[in-house]
Amino acid sequence: MTTTPPDTPARRSRRTRLATGVAATAILLLGSGCSTADDPGGVAGAASAATGVTVVETVLVGDLLDGPSSLAVRPGTTELWVANSGDDSLTVVDLEDPESARRLQDSYGEHFTARPSGIAFDEDGTFFAVSNDSNNEVRDMEFELNPERDSHFRNNNFMGPSLFSPDTFALAGQNKDYLGDWPQPGISHDPPDDIPEHQCPPEYWSESTARCAWPRQGSHLDMLHGNPLSTGIVHDAANAYFVLDGCGVGNSDGECSGPGHVARVDFNRDHQEGNGFHGDGTTRRYIDLPHQRVEGVPSGMMSHGQWVYYADTGAGVVRRFQPDSGRTEVMVSNWNGSPAGHGEHGPGVIDWSHLEDGPGDGDDPDTVRTWVAEHGNQEAIKAAGDRWIHPRETLAEYSYVWDATVEEIAVEGIAAEGVAVEGIAVEGVAPGSAARPSGLVAGGESWFVADNASGRILEFKWDGTAGRVFETGKNGVTGLALSPDGRTLYFADSGTDGIYRLSLS
Repeated sequence: MTTTPPDTPARRSRRTRLATGVAATAILLLGSGCSTADDPGGVAGAASAATGVTVVETVLVGDLLDGPSSLAVRPGTTELWVANSGDDSLTVVDLEDPESARRLQDSYGEHFTARPSGIAFDEDGTFFAVSNDSNNEVRDMEFELNPERDSHFRNNNFMGPSLFSPDTFALAGQNKDYLGDWPQPGISHDPPDDIPEHQCPPEYWSESTARCAWPRQGSHLDMLHGNPLSTGIVHDAANAYFVLDGCGVGNSDGECSGPGHVARVDFNRDHQEGNGFHGDGTTRRYIDLPHQRVEGVPSGMMSHGQWVYYADTGAGVVRRFQPDSGRTEVMVSNWNGSPAGHGEHGPGVIDWSHLEDGPGDGDDPDTVRTWVAEHGNQEAIKAAGDRWIHPRETLAEYSYVWDATVEEIAVEGIAAEGVAVEGIAVEGVAPGSAARPSGLVAGGESWFVADNASGRILEFKWDGTAGRVFETGKNGVTGLALSPDGRTLYFADSGTDGIYRLSLS
């Protein structure tokens, strides 16, 4: 379904143009004439050497986008999904029919897709997850119905990635106008189940069950809350994803100290649309894999072979790590005393209150503290010292990975006519080449990185050889995606609220 955000002067000022199809006139910009030994004047030559220009074509610009931060093509389709950090929405466009573009907004997007920075699908496109560059500010909300949320639920770092189905995103939870007040009382997800009839709004009272049937919260299938200010995400396996945690240790005042690190979150069995049970989820912090968040700039992630790659945006480098390396140490074990499940998926428990022997609402801070006290590895927690990050919800397992294998990518420097590319060191992608690396995407023979600082998109072969450099002429280049056939590179630009494409052949 398509919704329209509130019309404000800020949004009107950003409306420069709207184009739902491919622009009739391509934008011609200076590019590189670089060729390689395997491709002497071939692909690189076709893209730029023969003409001296990079051809940038417009796919979509305007009101259907707002601060586009990340791109992903849904597997098995020609649908390009765009995360909009400006208004907590997603835009979907069929690459074969740009006029099909539509904007989707979940009713509870201010929490479940809050400043979305990344979007990643599983292998067959059945599910996707979104990383949220938010500390749970629930921006623009005024909690008049439940004012306790202002002190307990706002700016509390209770934030992380959300899991969705692409077929049902934004179809559930349509019980309030966007940015209207949340009807449920309390400080977290699950409303009380024992509200008496005289305290339940008449429209929510169920005569058949004699219970207050509060409306479910949006179309999300699951969410974990231990990774605020997350700037990127990539799928791993089943319902598990790697995310870039930009918060770091943080503090009890809702502030993040940084630098952050890589984490692996596993939703396991989802709680179905709009519910709130997360007690089977697991979080694994790769505490030695550094990540420096840059406010408002997404950080790309991608997988290739046995490695996961990520843009350490603040450090101006691209790193890769081996997920199975290092030493895993369980810091807090399962709240129910049994081994945690891993790699599960499908529908599971939907509500903490449905567990007869459960600890209570697993989102409640006192319940979390009790879980850590009773099931925590106190020796390991003490040894972690100032690197200990207290969990924000009750999980099936909370662990650290120490000494994982990580390295900066070995590439060679290049300098093409009209393109100042300096400092691409053997040790990694150094400042000066990609001063603010943002989007990443993996191709068959090479990979690409977007430099948010310069507007360049750089190509590297998998052996580290530098390839082409594309000067896009944009000042807010963020997410990247490849067409299903790998012959077209798509990129987002937050400066113009646009999606553009480059031919790679």
